[in-house]
Amino acid sequence: MKTYISFIFITLLTISNLEAKMLHQTSSIQQEWKEEHLDPFNELILTWNATRPIDGKLNFYVSIKTNDWSPWLLYASWGSDGQSSFQNQCLETSVKLYQDAIEVTKDKATAFQIKITSEGSASINNIHSLHVYINGDKDSEIQELTQNFSSIYIKIPGLSQMTLDHARHKHLCSPTSTTAVTRYFSNNHTIDPVDFAQNAWDSGFDIYGNWVFNVVQASTILGKEWNCWVERLNGFNHLYTHLSSGNPVVVSIRGPLPGSAQAYSQGHLLVVVGYDPLHKQVICMDPAFPSDEETNVSYELNDFIEAWNRRGKIAYIFSKNES
Repeated sequence: MKTYISFIFITLLTISNLEAKMLHQTSSIQQEWKEEHLDPFNELILTWNATRPIDGKLNFYVSIKTNDWSPWLLYASWGSDGQSSFQNQCLETSVKLYQDAIEVTKDKATAFQIKITSEGSASINNIHSLHVYINGDKDSEIQELTQNFSSIYIKIPGLSQMTLDHARHKHLCSPTSTTAVTRYFSNNHTIDPVDFAQNAWDSGFDIYGNWVFNVVQASTILGKEWNCWVERLNGFNHLYTHLSSGNPVVVSIRGPLPGSAQAYSQGHLLVVVGYDPLHKQVICMDPAFPSDEETNVSYELNDFIEAWNRRGKIAYIFSKNES
């Protein structure tokens, strides 16, 4: 028999958009849960942190309300035999699901519902936290930069995707970057990026770059001490606050980016590990370079921001529980 669980979601209103906030199960299990009367949003990204089921899978459904509720859309399946995202569209409510995100293509949404079902021996008890991102204005103006940034450098050992023993190593920027961060936080440098990539592989689209599946795989390794999620940050100030807390951030960019290993015209993911205020450079671990030693690079701040903005300021966030 399939079981259902509900979670309470918390959103934080800022001047220009709604930011992601981490969310935990806080009440009794219900078949469905809904949150209404939210400030208007046009995008939703759902991330969960869990232990992977030994058998069976978990299915994640989302419904969005514009003028009317959309049908339940199967957002993702994740389990012992792998994971898949989906593509679906409801023309009546202008809601579109594609891989990592649900988008409202016309007007705005003011409510959402989340439902999780289990199959086989998979249990919703495997989930220890759930995160949702909703955004009211993903094309908002670029935030002005704070002028008093201090120097930061988080020393993460380099990891090149180009050296990996994998036929599609050129497409493994996301799992390689996320492996490097996971190694750093867990102090376990034996984590294999090729194994990590297989556990993040999206069978529905045959890709290794699904944002959510990469973050979820990191959470399975890091365990309950960590919360990991996907969101669009407000700007470099927001990214810098995470660096200030000692947490590197994986970001998605699209070229051109002067000084990069490749053109990155189709998008690319790398790790931001610091900032040099003297030279106004963003320090990165960029896995596209040909050797581990060459992956520690710096990009001009304005060039980096432009490349990051082309991907909507997507970031993988890692936050250790205080308790």
